[in-house]
Amino acid sequence: MKRVISISIVLFWLVMIGLLVQRTVGTLGSQGRRPATPRVEAKLLPQAVEPILQPQEKWMGIYHQDRKIGYLHRQLTPTASGYQWTEQWRMKLQVLGTPQMIQTDVQANTDQHYALNDFSFRLRSAGTEFHVAGHVSLTQASLTQASLGEESKNTAPSASHSLQGTLTAGGEPTPFSFALHEPLYLPSLTQMAMQNIKLQPGDVHEFSVFNPLSGQPDTITLTTVGPEILALNGKPQEVTKLATQYAGMTAHAWLDQAGNVVKEEAALGLVLLQENQQTALAHGWQDNTPLDLVTSTAIPVHTALAHPRQLTQLRFTLNGLDEDQAFVFPPRQQYQDAVLTVTQEDVSRFSTYPLPSTDPAFRAELEPTPFLQSRHPKITAQAQRIVGTENGARQAVQLLLDWTHQALEQVPTVSVPTALAVLETRKGDCNEHAVLFTTLARAVGIPARVVAGVVYLERAFYYHAWSEVWLGQWVAVDPVFHQFPADATHVKFLEGGPEKHLALLKIIGRVGIDIVDYQ
Repeated sequence: MKRVISISIVLFWLVMIGLLVQRTVGTLGSQGRRPATPRVEAKLLPQAVEPILQPQEKWMGIYHQDRKIGYLHRQLTPTASGYQWTEQWRMKLQVLGTPQMIQTDVQANTDQHYALNDFSFRLRSAGTEFHVAGHVSLTQASLTQASLGEESKNTAPSASHSLQGTLTAGGEPTPFSFALHEPLYLPSLTQMAMQNIKLQPGDVHEFSVFNPLSGQPDTITLTTVGPEILALNGKPQEVTKLATQYAGMTAHAWLDQAGNVVKEEAALGLVLLQENQQTALAHGWQDNTPLDLVTSTAIPVHTALAHPRQLTQLRFTLNGLDEDQAFVFPPRQQYQDAVLTVTQEDVSRFSTYPLPSTDPAFRAELEPTPFLQSRHPKITAQAQRIVGTENGARQAVQLLLDWTHQALEQVPTVSVPTALAVLETRKGDCNEHAVLFTTLARAVGIPARVVAGVVYLERAFYYHAWSEVWLGQWVAVDPVFHQFPADATHVKFLEGGPEKHLALLKIIGRVGIDIVDYQ
């Protein structure tokens, strides 16, 4: 590949989710009581869970097409107030042919019902580290209410808990917080909250979970599909099939009558197998790199595009999705007669304005976020060094694009980018380029946003991220390809920074593209 184009962290999270949700449903017991509906209380789900009095430890091997690519280690230890949970993942994958050793480490303390009290999540790869830590606390309103010993009966219940935390990349912590309206779990801890539940066909259980890679809460849904006869080692065996829906994808697991996992199927052909410590840690898997996150998720096409970086219009159909019109982003992307048309913006129609923009309509595209720290002194100082005395928005975009393209080394990266971290490391793939460029643009007062979708390269479309800036209309800008505006093979699927990109999981592996014509 001549350009580092893939959103590696999204593809890595597809792998993690495919495995993670399997372990969530894979250890549900087959006997016990049905849980009550979760409520927001200081102590959550007291009637749903029997306490565990002894530490538990599990080792799993991670495989792709019968070849081991890593292992997972989990441990649960009772404490005076609940439990301590630790989890380590080690995997070797490829990103555009470059081997990547990826490590994730989770530590959490929970109450007696496995709902989060506090946690720490670390992702390490290729010399980069992403860290998220947080704790659940009562809001001031809840503390006042508790001190009075009463609740309002005339108003709708308000959130009584919040998650307070920090996101750290490149050594710079960024705080975040959001209100909680129900108990919060880590995805892998839902298995503990669901233990001792009798599984009946059609049963559905939902949990609110925290996704550390997006910094956002989400919902995981566990559904009992029902009994099946499965051939294992040449022998038929009665099992129970479970389905898990999370982040737009569905995975499956099969349990024997004792509640033990006998088969798991995850995304991209991945499986988890329970092993002892010696087998899980066995040497040799580090030399296997059978799964390339980028090429395995690319969308091949029958029509080869000559000079794709020069295309001004592309017409195509999307296959495998029922929501083609969801990808209409006028004026650049239009939908008519089941055909999507991408038209490169007309440079002659770009407008400019003095910086900074004060238009309240674009407040959201100028504000900082935990990933786009556009008001941090290091970011604002670098942005001003780049634009100098230039006061026109259009020329400032060009200056920022030139600098980002030249300053950042293009290397495959499996990490969650923040602008400060990228400014420090000066390297990364398309996500790092888009995040830093967008943040620098906001820092000088240009409304800007990160977008994600696919781009054409070598007879396939690859998942990719780039930016958009406001110049009288939204204009696509690609720092990796050094394009302003970006060519018409950039097909946008969604708008938003890294915290929004997990929505691509609803698309990856499902969509096909048939090119109608181009120019």
